[in-house]
Amino acid sequence: MENTNLKIKLEIIFSSSLEEDFTEEFEKAGIGKFYTKIPNIMGSGYNNPHLGDNIWPQLNTMLIIYCNEEEAEKIKQIIFKLRKLYETEGIACFESQGTEI
Repeated sequence: MENTNLKIKLEIIFSSSLEEDFTEEFEKAGIGKFYTKIPNIMGSGYNNPHLGDNIWPQLNTMLIIYCNEEEAEKIKQIIFKLRKLYETEGIACFESQGTEI
């Protein structure tokens, strides 16, 4: 059965060292309860690469969240807040339409 309220898909990719910050912020706001978490992601973006090797030892984590527009706005505000706090850490967020089939 389709949940028509969950129309927004957010893919959030961030340094694994920030996972506790995201969890804490989501808990405070009472959001982000339904997600898929993909740990230990390697990649390179606008900041230092996160490759899990001897040269670039850090890794990323990815959260995929399907939510309504109100929750998406709250999540985006948390992302903006954490980007200001951790300017040198990579935090990416991609928004798209989500349709359950």
